[in-house]
Amino acid sequence: MAAPEAITTAASTPLRLAKVGVVTVTYNSDHFFDMYMASLEAQTYRPDLVILVDSGSTEHHFLERSGAYSIPVRIVRETNVGVCVGNNIGWRHVRDFDYIFFLNPDAFPAPDFLEKAVDYMDSHREVGMITPSLIRYDMENRRSLDVIDTTGVIRNWHGFPERDQSRPVDALKRYTGPNFIPWLCTAAVLSRREALDAVIEPGDQLFDESFFMYKDDTDLSWRVRRAGWRLVHHPDLLGYHCRGWQSRRAMSRKARLLSVRNELKMCWKNRSPFILVIGVKYLLVRWFDL
Repeated sequence: MAAPEAITTAASTPLRLAKVGVVTVTYNSDHFFDMYMASLEAQTYRPDLVILVDSGSTEHHFLERSGAYSIPVRIVRETNVGVCVGNNIGWRHVRDFDYIFFLNPDAFPAPDFLEKAVDYMDSHREVGMITPSLIRYDMENRRSLDVIDTTGVIRNWHGFPERDQSRPVDALKRYTGPNFIPWLCTAAVLSRREALDAVIEPGDQLFDESFFMYKDDTDLSWRVRRAGWRLVHHPDLLGYHCRGWQSRRAMSRKARLLSVRNELKMCWKNRSPFILVIGVKYLLVRWFDL
């Protein structure tokens, strides 16, 4: 599989109808910026606008380089608003576009991602959100790893983990075509405007801002699915993700408490009996720091 270091030149854009906006929330992500923009410039179906919501970064060098690219980039400076508020701010700038591409600053879609994803969603009107196979990427050495980052989110006996995470890339061969997935990780997700419009919450919130971060994308996926839309993992779509954390134990206790608290809130909102399991999990984290 081609690694993102091969992405060096911009490709021509074919005849287009759908308008695509990219929404990215950044925080001290300057060292990813050039590769991030190169991956968007190389798209065979280029986005119309990139919205960067900077959530209180102390690094601002990318501001000086944002005008060097042919894709329009709009930067919104905020204090430490968190991922949910940041995504909502970005989404409001492109909410009238046909498709909104939520993309992490350390995620790099393969050059044909948008072209294939838009084509698939144009042909499958029941699909509200689509995600690629994300492969783990080593930013320090500029190479892709033989490790899957995610193919979506599933539920197991103790929570909502990333499907296929840490498995070898060859494990993707078991997917013979697009497959339905109950939840998605918005590190790289193309979303249909109508699907997002169907789940806006009071206060004009797409992402539930009370989550701040963690499980907000799982909650959004759940609401989109409950509204009648399909969520799809397409194995022929590829992307690369650096992912800033390596294990759950590397997270602080505060972060783990926030994550499991948000799982509780998510299950309550979506009327899931799994809240009983997550309740036990919350107590174990709170009392025993597990």
